[in-house]
Amino acid sequence: MLTSMRPIEHFKEMVGAAIEHQRIKTNESAEFYLSNLLSDFLQRERLSDEPLAITYIKALGAAREMQIHLLKQLGDISLFTSGFFSDSLKRKIVDIDYYILMGEASYGYLASIHKQRSGPKDISVLYSELAAKFKLFVDVLAEVSERSRLTSSRDILRVYERWLRTKSRQAEKILRDLGIEPVAVSTSPLH
Repeated sequence: MLTSMRPIEHFKEMVGAAIEHQRIKTNESAEFYLSNLLSDFLQRERLSDEPLAITYIKALGAAREMQIHLLKQLGDISLFTSGFFSDSLKRKIVDIDYYILMGEASYGYLASIHKQRSGPKDISVLYSELAAKFKLFVDVLAEVSERSRLTSSRDILRVYERWLRTKSRQAEKILRDLGIEPVAVSTSPLH
C-alpha cells in the first residue's frame, strides 16, 4: 500500500532527525517553524530578488503590521538561504555571514515587537529562539539539504568548503563521519 506524505510531514521528520542528530535543545514550536519554512519555500517559484538591506530599510520605515511582515520575510529568506543554499553565496558580494547577521537581527527585532504587544507571548519566545540559535538552525537546514543530496566527492568538497567559511559544527561532524578530519588551510598564495 502506497501512502503519500505531505511536504510538511516530510520536513518535520527530517528537521526532527537533524535536531536530534545535532543534539540541539529547542522547543516544538521552533521545530515546527523550521519544517513549515521548508514546506513554504518548496511551494514558492523563487525567492525575492530585492537585496536584504533594502527590505530591512523598508521594514524599519513601515507601519507596524507591514514591519512585522517584512522582518519575518527577511528572517525566513536569510535562514532558508543560509541553510539550503550557502554554496550559492560563494564569490558573491555578500556572503553567508551577511545572511546570518540579517536573519538574527530580523528575528530579534520581531521578538522585541511581539514582546511589547498584548497577546500571546509564545510568538516572542519563538522569534527570540530563532535569533539566538540562528546559526544552529542554519546547520539543521544544511543537514536536511545535505541528506537529500550528499552523493559525490564534489558534494563532500562543498561541505568542506562550507566548513572552511563558517566553521559549522554540523559540517565538521559530517566530514568526520565520512572519515575526513577537517583542517583549516590558507588559500593565500605562498611567496
